[in-house]
Amino acid sequence: MSRFTLAAFCLAPLLVVAPPAAAGQTAAADRLVNDPRVEALNPYGSRIPPSIRADKQVQFGKALRIPLKGHADFWRIGVTTPVLRPVKKGDRIVIAFWARAVSTENGAPGKIGRVQLEATPVVRTIFEQAFEVGPEWKMHQLKGVADRDYGPRELNAALHLDSAKQVLDIGPVYVLDYGQTAP
Repeated sequence: MSRFTLAAFCLAPLLVVAPPAAAGQTAAADRLVNDPRVEALNPYGSRIPPSIRADKQVQFGKALRIPLKGHADFWRIGVTTPVLRPVKKGDRIVIAFWARAVSTENGAPGKIGRVQLEATPVVRTIFEQAFEVGPEWKMHQLKGVADRDYGPRELNAALHLDSAKQVLDIGPVYVLDYGQTAP
């Protein structure tokens, strides 16, 4: 599958995220600045790496299952995906990701302590948001603005997950750059 075909296929469900393109505007596939596939996610913090599972209910049919114990330092376990293309100061960035809580304590909603766009290699948060996650697959999203110019791989989208005793499934994670126009 070509990069363009893969990107177009990936972005089909994001039509609710992306505004309709006017003549002359960049195509949605051109806004994708990371590899959204579950296999491309970089899990960290677990002694035993999370498993990739087949799941026909989520886009691409794969999810990363992550059992969590819950910790005050919720950022110690999570996943990242690098931004592979340059981002300019003032660019409007959308992070969209599929997630569900497979099990939680006492039926409480699942929790993702923080999803953020971060500068690397010394982690510095650009923008962030916490999320509640239900038992059904849902695409969540957050928006923010780049605070300065960044080169390829100088940014990550990070999902910090260990905020509750739970089992989470994480599906594809998208990072989209809408440039200087509002998403």
